[in-house]
Amino acid sequence: MAGKPKPGPLEAFELNMGDAEGLVLLAESLTNYRARRMRAEMRTKVGEALRVPQRDRGALDCIESPDLFVVLKPGGRLTRQNFDQHDPLLRQAIVAGCAALETYLADVAIATARQLIGGGAPLPARLARIGMDVGGWFDLKERYQRERRGITEQVIAPYLRETASTSPSKVGELLSTVGVPEALAKIDRCRRVEKNTTRTELERITIRRNKIAHAADRKGHGRASITGAEVSADLAVPRPVVVAVDRIPAEARLTPAAQRR
Repeated sequence: MAGKPKPGPLEAFELNMGDAEGLVLLAESLTNYRARRMRAEMRTKVGEALRVPQRDRGALDCIESPDLFVVLKPGGRLTRQNFDQHDPLLRQAIVAGCAALETYLADVAIATARQLIGGGAPLPARLARIGMDVGGWFDLKERYQRERRGITEQVIAPYLRETASTSPSKVGELLSTVGVPEALAKIDRCRRVEKNTTRTELERITIRRNKIAHAADRKGHGRASITGAEVSADLAVPRPVVVAVDRIPAEARLTPAAQRR
């Protein structure tokens, strides 16, 4: 039986963004709105339903939100206090959202580079300057009968994945490498937003992601505050950027069919 086909850049992006958005939803759903412990009569009913021994029912507790009613069982590892803060989920949502955009950009750049390498036309200057060492050349000769495929997989793809980032300067560099100069300005026009809007938004989420990933989101002697609303605003950045990039035909792409992909 054949395996599932590899998802395309847009499909992979939506799957990855689903992870980020799911973390925010989980954090919000697990926010406890209940001020008091489970009432005695409720402990009795829940204890009977769950077949909790009579002697242990006094230890039953719960949390409640507009989405969930969660029973905390006697002897369990979680208490109500474990649901007071959901900052770790929110921080990881930002990291996952940025990773979704980076992966999409790398996938698109690699797919475009593959078309350019096989198209016979002059390559964009940045793409043509990607180098390889002697050891890599011998490895390519031994492993690949089709040299263009080997160059793409062994040389170009690793370079583009390393370059991919949510940093606006890196977004511009990556897309310029595969024939899209002034990419951020084109994204702004495609989104119909003011000049430098995309640059400002990408810079904001990149700075926060880097603080989380590389400095544990430290601020002074503690950690920076974070809210679901802030994270939702940050996660609203990648999708319109992706939509815009998908609509921008690379100037070096070879055919109308390739431009529509």
